[in-house]
Amino acid sequence: MELELAVYFPNMKRLDEMEESLRYVDIQKIQSGLAAVIFPMNPNLAEYVANSNALTWLDKLYREGHEFSRLYFGQEFCQNLIPGPNEIEQSYFYSKQLGWNYTYVTGGYLTNAGIDKVRKNLERLKEIGAEADGVEVVFNDWGVLRILRRDYPGFKPVLGRILNKQTRLNIFVYSPNEMPTLYTDIQTPFEEVQKNQVNAYADISLNNPEYVEKLHSMGVKNVDMDIVPQGTKRPADGWGMTLGYYYPWGFIATGRNCATSGTTNPYRAYQVTEEPCPRPCQKYNCSPSIPPSDIPIIQRGPALMIFHTEYSEPYFEGKIPYERFIFEPYIPL
Repeated sequence: MELELAVYFPNMKRLDEMEESLRYVDIQKIQSGLAAVIFPMNPNLAEYVANSNALTWLDKLYREGHEFSRLYFGQEFCQNLIPGPNEIEQSYFYSKQLGWNYTYVTGGYLTNAGIDKVRKNLERLKEIGAEADGVEVVFNDWGVLRILRRDYPGFKPVLGRILNKQTRLNIFVYSPNEMPTLYTDIQTPFEEVQKNQVNAYADISLNNPEYVEKLHSMGVKNVDMDIVPQGTKRPADGWGMTLGYYYPWGFIATGRNCATSGTTNPYRAYQVTEEPCPRPCQKYNCSPSIPPSDIPIIQRGPALMIFHTEYSEPYFEGKIPYERFIFEPYIPL
């Protein structure tokens, strides 16, 4: 199957910047004085520097003859940032003008208020003919899949990465990091122990035949995942699903409570509230330090995001099979 290239934007503001965000710039060739102005020591600009590096790998796919043919649009991690029906309609027709396919991305850990927002967007897509057009909907909440099956059977469901329980942040299976193992008195060769550990981390829930059978019975034939250092254990038949990987931003953890919003109101860091959010995540990040990792990690909104570094190389060299590549020019929050 030919590799499909998709690009993912969380809102119309970012989508309007698509041409700029996909233009490769070699930051090493920018004069130091100018670079200091463009990229000051500001954590909010980390994604711009990261994007410049990621575009280097994207260029490899360009040179192999691949071109973008699908737009991912929507919000995975925060129901306060879910774009409204007008934005959904604009983004859909944006993709149609480009001759691209369209995928509406919905979030996880939704409250009833979040489900209502998603339902309104699905209704708008149905009104403008997107359901009949075979549009995909990424679901990260089982309630959304239930709504799709009951009320919008024409949309194609895609199992999202929040519901795909991969083992993330496995910095110890990526050389030169050593395993956090007390190796005293263990007779098994180190290389074999490490291989067994990698195999265990690479296993995921989709390797449970009963689970896959249930997904198939609910019409799920596509799945999206994050790039991980240990790779993914996938059978020869690929679970009977097309597989897509997000790059360059993966998520480590997320939830309903928001530590970023908690900087303005500590209550929000521990409790879900229906009060309007001041959206501090649109102004700054809360970036934790996770020793001994030297991989860039950013907390934006309720999600911990990680920038995929050198361990992504096998995914570009054809060593790991997949059918869709989902490029994120920005952290999708």
